Amino acid sequence: MQNFQNILAELDLDLKIIDSTILEFAKGKSPLIQEISEHLINSGGKRVRPILLLLAAQTCGEKIGHDLAAAVELIHSATLLHDDVVDTSQIRRGKKTANALWDNKASILVGDYLFSVAFQLMVRGKNLRILDLLAKASSTMADGEVMQLQNSNDVALSLEKYLEIIFGKTAVLFSAACECGALINNRPEPEVAMLRDFGKNLGITFQIVDDVLDYSSQTQVLGKDIGDDFYEGKVTLPIILTYAKADADEQKLIAEIFAKNFGSAEKNQNHFATILSLIKKYDGLGMSRDLASSHCELAIKNLEIFPDSSAKQNLLTVLNHSFSRIS
Repeated sequence: MQNFQNILAELDLDLKIIDSTILEFAKGKSPLIQEISEHLINSGGKRVRPILLLLAAQTCGEKIGHDLAAAVELIHSATLLHDDVVDTSQIRRGKKTANALWDNKASILVGDYLFSVAFQLMVRGKNLRILDLLAKASSTMADGEVMQLQNSNDVALSLEKYLEIIFGKTAVLFSAACECGALINNRPEPEVAMLRDFGKNLGITFQIVDDVLDYSSQTQVLGKDIGDDFYEGKVTLPIILTYAKADADEQKLIAEIFAKNFGSAEKNQNHFATILSLIKKYDGLGMSRDLASSHCELAIKNLEIFPDSSAKQNLLTVLNHSFSRIS
């Protein structure tokens, strides 16, 4: 099985076409749109979502779908611009965010522009099912972000609600990207469903790993500051699983710390150290890894319907890469 860098090299020409398409369409009358778009393109993102669409398409047939891959990346980029404003983030992928370099107003407006451009690219394919799929994925993503905001600071958040939130904010676009690869090649419904579920399980794995890294990584690995989710008051899987195992006094302490974090600009490192000690005590990171591993296994099973091919192996490599960041 290849590593992820080999896949990037193999798809280099396709990814250049996608980047070129994004930059071609992300031009407005204002030069600021192009400046921010170029900043996003050059910021070191791995293009996981368009890569999934390309590999899923290769697994299913000959049609590749560069325009759709560009549309998927534009949707993702637009949400990043908006998310960084909501989260007041200063670093993403190890570099300053657009809102840190320009301002919140510019980030929001350019994000809106990129969303509209994404839909222009979708329409070019003249496939109403794909247009419906990506339109629904976009609304589900927004819904997921609002659910996360609404449930911020709720340390008693259920595992079911957490999974619903991360499906919306992350996994749905992974799922839609993979499903597009089957749809543009007119594959039968069982194959469409399996690629849809593969993307979903990969996306859930990806987000759980991100949540674990927020309590265990370094900036150069995570691409943002460690503890950002904690300081923003986001209740993620390591907290949910730790809280469920903690005793009553510890649960009260966790709730008090997150209540103080929510809406506060202060980064209290003592509070972070306290939370880390409780996560370690109850193995919140280990339990989170186990759940990520179970979704990883489900994703592997989703691909069993497809005959062996280099494209299928590359999909498995992307899955392994997503999970192995916490190995």
